[in-house]
Amino acid sequence: MTKLGNSRDLRARLERTGLNSALIDAAWPTWWTEEAESSLSARAELRLSLSRKLGLDPRSLLEDDTPRFVWHDVGRFKHLLVDDENERDLLTAFGRSLGAIALAGAPSAVTIIGESAARLRAAATSSSSPFVRLLDLLAMCWSVGIPVLHVRVFPLVQKRMAAMTVRVGDRWAILLGKDSMYPAHIAFYLAHELGHVTQGHLGEAAVMVDFDFSGSEPIDSEETAADTFALELLTGSSKPEVLPHSDSYSARELARLALAAGPEVGIEPGTLALCFGHATGDWATANAAMPFIYEAPKPVWQEVNRVAMNQLDVDLMTPDGREYLATVIGETA
Repeated sequence: MTKLGNSRDLRARLERTGLNSALIDAAWPTWWTEEAESSLSARAELRLSLSRKLGLDPRSLLEDDTPRFVWHDVGRFKHLLVDDENERDLLTAFGRSLGAIALAGAPSAVTIIGESAARLRAAATSSSSPFVRLLDLLAMCWSVGIPVLHVRVFPLVQKRMAAMTVRVGDRWAILLGKDSMYPAHIAFYLAHELGHVTQGHLGEAAVMVDFDFSGSEPIDSEETAADTFALELLTGSSKPEVLPHSDSYSARELARLALAAGPEVGIEPGTLALCFGHATGDWATANAAMPFIYEAPKPVWQEVNRVAMNQLDVDLMTPDGREYLATVIGETA
């Protein structure tokens, strides 16, 4: 092992990999001080800590070599418009490492491979609610040992990632990236990722990353199957058409219909409005109805990550990993 360089040089090497500086800051341990710079063992531990959290080969940091990502060519990417090998490896390493940290704090695991949308819908529907809400999906995921996190610090400057499913051995974690002020949007993304899990779409891949769909790229059979699964999970049907079609609905009128019909048909009103948008193509009215359906807009990621921090068994996680995860999801360790 060659003489370890200083932390400033190490940071510069990490940035040259394409990693967002905000993620490097999140991974940088709080125990590091200027005094630690003079300790060879502390400098070595710094590199080991960063390699675990960022998915880097520790030898490439200890030897002052070009940082190398551990996982190469083991990710699958949906709606990826620019195919960049380094970006793929970077995203794979980020997701696989963060997923493993989260899974360490979620010991309970029940496989859902092969489960139908109908069975999961029955499991997610609570006695107090006639339909499947985002909170119901979150509770179900955590109950079977699938951590769900909403990422706030991304590995790339332009986040682009809508959602990611991570496989660690025979276990799964889901990382959300899409922002919304209303839960119906995020519920669909989460249900879509569950479709990938239950139908075994990852195969032997470590991660599957769904990017924002621009509408210009073709949709493959796996994406169609995951969408169908999500609709069945959230509504009970792969083609829900429970609101009469009309070109004259105002956002307020659509919201009124969704609120009235939702409990009767077993579909959360926000999801019902989105179903209208899906069936008619009138997404503008569907999205404009959201402020009339929910009491007030609020960042959905906060609720997702509040649940995560309540569900994680932090005693099973390393202090370093717990601190990094909390920073990446915008919470306090």
